[in-house]
Amino acid sequence: MLDFHGCVVLIAGGTSGIGLATAEAFLSRGASVVVAGRDVDKGQAALAQLADIRGQARFVQVDVRDEPQVEDLIAETIAAFGQLDILVNSAGLMDRTPLTELEQSVWESVVDTNLKGVYLVCKHGLAPMIARGRGAVVNVASYLGAFGARPWTPAYGAAKAGVVALTRSLALQVGPKGVRVNAVCPAFVVTPFNEHIIRDAPDPVAKEAEMAQPYPLGRLGRPGDIAAAILFLASDEAGWITGTSLLVDGGLTAG
Repeated sequence: MLDFHGCVVLIAGGTSGIGLATAEAFLSRGASVVVAGRDVDKGQAALAQLADIRGQARFVQVDVRDEPQVEDLIAETIAAFGQLDILVNSAGLMDRTPLTELEQSVWESVVDTNLKGVYLVCKHGLAPMIARGRGAVVNVASYLGAFGARPWTPAYGAAKAGVVALTRSLALQVGPKGVRVNAVCPAFVVTPFNEHIIRDAPDPVAKEAEMAQPYPLGRLGRPGDIAAAILFLASDEAGWITGTSLLVDGGLTAG
């Protein structure tokens, strides 16, 4: 199961956290992987971390908010590997400011990264999949996009809700063309994106235990938890699943 030999995977936001864990998982199962991100240093560090895993990996610098850069990203992927089979949108940005105090520039940055980026990468990444009559897209949304954002993450929650809706719309559009589109909706996953919340607490162990208390499974998420769900949705084993948003939340929203 979950054999990706011969598959080419593009991960936007693949240089750290969930994206990097997903790159590791795909590589270990035989895929060729392109990790894309804004930061060249992070990209090179990611390649160094992936170097010991059998398979081909390369880094492409891109700002997913910039359409010409996204077009170049898709072109570089096709030029390097000849095809594109799986597309993962994992690029993300969060701000923790209540709406009444939120500057417009911050709103636009968060929404553009989390939602416009998915739109642009899908807009240009779907074309080679449609041309081949097969492919899979997995968008990283959030439980906040499915259940409503907390008051201190309004821009992030709104953008992720947009990703959920966009996922359904795209699934309807490209399903008849042989391409599946799904999303994963994680709850709190400890990544470089947010680990400062725990690390900077007076007692990090106590802070993490406090944050994990509402989760029926008794712990916060790890990048590998989400990577496993992404691989399943991208795999042939999920061949009759499209338009869904899979909650991967340790049971947080079950009650």
